[in-house]
Amino acid sequence: MTRRPSAPAALAALVGVALVTVVLAAGCTPAPSGRLGTPADDMPSVQPSPPAPVTALPTFDASTAVGGYAEGFPQDLLPTPAGAQIVASSAQSDDGGLTRVSLNLSSARTTDEVLADVGAPLAAAGFAETAAGAGSGLTAQTAWTRRTDRPEGQLVETLLVGVLDDGARRLVTISGTVQAPQG
Repeated sequence: MTRRPSAPAALAALVGVALVTVVLAAGCTPAPSGRLGTPADDMPSVQPSPPAPVTALPTFDASTAVGGYAEGFPQDLLPTPAGAQIVASSAQSDDGGLTRVSLNLSSARTTDEVLADVGAPLAAAGFAETAAGAGSGLTAQTAWTRRTDRPEGQLVETLLVGVLDDGARRLVTISGTVQAPQG
């Protein structure tokens, strides 16, 4: 003889199955305590967006050298100051007989010593120092200019020197345009 469950027991089983179905459909799983109703950490509530396309990293300009002088850089005009290390440099010739240069250095010497080391060969080469504008956020900055009269017109060379003192070292940036090296 088959026994049929009583109506209240069947109803309770049916309600239990319905509750579990609703809870699981809502993205809830049992919590560590064993109770239902806690949203699952690993189930996203919003569909993830597709990954962004991969962007290529920028490349260095071919005229840039890291840790040394770039080809065509006027080393005699801007030699490495005593105790300084070259971070990067670049040299690009333009059509007007000038070379755009950039030199980045790191030095343990004081700001005044670095400025004197950079300025000495420039002064010897006929450059004149002028104060650069204020408000750059640098510890010190200066500009060097040299004017040369030529039959085709005056040639103006300008270099800006900036020094940032971070407490342990000085980061030096020299950039501008100078006469292209001969030869």
